[in-house]
Amino acid sequence: MAEQTGAKAASIAQRAGDNGKELYERAKDQAQAAIEAGREGIEAATEQGRKQVESVSGLIRDWPLLSVAVAFAAGCIVSRLMHDR
Repeated sequence: MAEQTGAKAASIAQRAGDNGKELYERAKDQAQAAIEAGREGIEAATEQGRKQVESVSGLIRDWPLLSVAVAFAAGCIVSRLMHDR
């Protein structure tokens, strides 16, 4: 009787171990997929940001006086907002 109980316990332990390994592998694969998706998102955002900087730089090069005027006006507005506090 004790031998049967021991064999059943060993069998249950083996199945639990196998299930644990399977769950671990699934979680590992899902985490890896999430990391890869995150990297792709970061790369896309970085590329979009780079394009925006190039676009703004081109506008500043094409319209330097207007760029200075806009920067001056923005500075005046921010100064006024900060001074009123």
